[in-house]
Amino acid sequence: MKRTPIVELSDCVLCELCTDLCPKVFVINTNDYVQVMELDTYPEPEVDEVIKNCPADCITWEEQP
Repeated sequence: MKRTPIVELSDCVLCELCTDLCPKVFVINTNDYVQVMELDTYPEPEVDEVIKNCPADCITWEEQP
């Protein structure tokens, strides 16, 4: 089962910690929102670190079928 990181944009404070810690997964798009890149697999240790350190607690894993 695939896991995908999800950002709750309404809670995000744009601190950019996620883009600093895991730039291959999280980017700031042209609308100045955090965007999760479309990848076949996500580096779980790095994403877990981002989730643990996010000051807005707005990033979670979502299970994909």
